[in-house]
Amino acid sequence: MMRLSLVIALCAAVIMPSTASYAQQSMQAGNYLAGRFAQSQHDWKNANIFINKLMDTSITPANILQRAMILSMGSGDAENAIKLAKQIKSQNPSMSNTIIEIFLITEAFKQKDYKKANSLLDNMPDNGTTKFITPFIEGWLAAAQGNLDINNLRNNTAQLYHAILISDFLDNHKDIEKIIDKSLNINDINIGELERVADLYAHVGLKDKALGLYREILSNIPEHDAAKDKIEKLEKGLTKPLFKKLTTANNGMAKAFYDIAAILHNEENDESARVFSNVALYLNPKMTNPKFLLADINTSHKQYGAAISYYKSVPKSDSEYLYAQHKIVDIYEDMERFDEALSLLKTLLHNYDDVDSFIKMGDLHRNQSNFGLAIKAYDNAIDKIGGTITEDYWHLHYMRGIAYEQMDNWKRAEEELQAALTFQPDHPYILNYLGYAWADKGVNLQKSLEMIKRAVALRPSDGYITDSLGWVMYRVKDYKNAVPVLERAAQLLPYDPTVNDHLGDAYLKVGRVLEAKFQWQRAVNHSDDQKQIKEIKKKLSSNFKNIKK
Repeated sequence: MMRLSLVIALCAAVIMPSTASYAQQSMQAGNYLAGRFAQSQHDWKNANIFINKLMDTSITPANILQRAMILSMGSGDAENAIKLAKQIKSQNPSMSNTIIEIFLITEAFKQKDYKKANSLLDNMPDNGTTKFITPFIEGWLAAAQGNLDINNLRNNTAQLYHAILISDFLDNHKDIEKIIDKSLNINDINIGELERVADLYAHVGLKDKALGLYREILSNIPEHDAAKDKIEKLEKGLTKPLFKKLTTANNGMAKAFYDIAAILHNEENDESARVFSNVALYLNPKMTNPKFLLADINTSHKQYGAAISYYKSVPKSDSEYLYAQHKIVDIYEDMERFDEALSLLKTLLHNYDDVDSFIKMGDLHRNQSNFGLAIKAYDNAIDKIGGTITEDYWHLHYMRGIAYEQMDNWKRAEEELQAALTFQPDHPYILNYLGYAWADKGVNLQKSLEMIKRAVALRPSDGYITDSLGWVMYRVKDYKNAVPVLERAAQLLPYDPTVNDHLGDAYLKVGRVLEAKFQWQRAVNHSDDQKQIKEIKKKLSSNFKNIKK
């Protein structure tokens, strides 16, 4: 207690004036510490509440105002964040701070006061953050005034993408192909960026280049359904759904801030991603992507209430409404609020009677081991699409196959998994599931070995698939080669009881008896499956004397 009191007193000395009473200092320090703790738990809503309680007192040093400003924007209170930015600026007019200037520029831009926005832009400090963000602001600020200024949007795919968006917004297509081509030469371009470049090619009518990139994506990720869908649309001459032209510079600037937030999120800088997502929403409150990003950030930090609020903010009129509702179902599942998840799905089915909600219902039941109900829901989904599973819904074969296999109806399971494989012959998880099942039953061993080798080639870092390969080798009595493969699986999944059990079996076959014992005991220690534990203990007792039961 003494140490805690000392911490509070030290904080009070830093942030409280000496004229405040001890009771006032303690209360104010408590709000400060509570705000810091809430932020450390990624609870920005309460962090903002606590820190702003200090704003109601005479406690307004610059560091507290700046923290309150950031928390306000990060929790969605953009108006208060901008108000605090102005207050900080009024106290120190010569101050040059990137985030303060961005907030003030954003307000001026939204109010179409472009002269003021340009003046504030000139005041931006010279640092790495400014150099990355400023070209986006310059480009859209010029576009809002009917001018093309994209010379500085050249350093990465995000900047090049906005150079293209601005050119398209201004109907200046003269150099778009060159800009798109240049974006492909950026080092370390990822699959998401490659897809976006392909979308742009399709949008400006460069069909062959777009198709080439979509096919390149499929060669790397065979199960990339979006690329398959876009290839189909392009081959039918449909390009409109692939890319939506921006109609206002305000929405362009909002998209720029969202893209900055997405980059920060990918770099695991979630605090900054929160701030820029909310800057995007301040400019365009109807924008859905920042809401999804904020929901995703909150979900990853187990701030489920905040995540649900963001998903609920997507209106019924939005094309992504059902997707948002399904994400709420996922959160209820994570929270083990299964009745609420089921109730929400029933409501959606009553109101929309849609295929995806039936599939979600099936997934919910399957994850709860209610396999009969899962199959019924999947069957309802199939009825909704006309009674025959099409390529768009190939995964229904896979999901039904899993459900039938878990119900010990192997005949139906095998039929479903093989049907899924006809749609997705190079899908690593179908190859693995069917191959492993065959190996476990001691049938089609050579074929299962070939299938799982393909799966491992597609997913070399997947421990479960690696384990499957080792287990098939074991089943075909190639014990010597099975051991290093199963050891690799155990490195990838050190606490998985099945992987450890398999490695123990392989060690025994090659005479590494003590290591077999260790792996089996490890499997018992980490298993929750009483049937599995009983079987492993039987192996321990039959192979080793004086083993504790």
